[in-house]
Amino acid sequence: MNDPTLVFVLSGVLLVALALPMWLRRVPPNGLYGLRVPATFKDEQVWYDANAASGRDMVVLGVVVSLLGLVPRWLGWSAQTHGIVWSILFVTGLILTSVIGWLRANRLLKA
Repeated sequence: MNDPTLVFVLSGVLLVALALPMWLRRVPPNGLYGLRVPATFKDEQVWYDANAASGRDMVVLGVVVSLLGLVPRWLGWSAQTHGIVWSILFVTGLILTSVIGWLRANRLLKA
């Protein structure tokens, strides 16, 4: 299987599916799922607000990741170029959404 398009698109769809319950405030405080940083465990309102915002950010990332999974078809990228660009976007996006979520939760706790 030299064409990673399906895996890339489905990874974005999975990210959206995991993020929607967070965005919709359906995930109660727990130790397994959601934005689990010290600030979110100190205040239930911070948990829901920070997870809703992080869920929204992750939905956007998931949509972008899925679309990028399709772009090489139109640009004629090789599978290797596609994999490198997609991986960089995916990993960088996950790190950024995590750091932004953590900082946001700290701001919400102080407010």
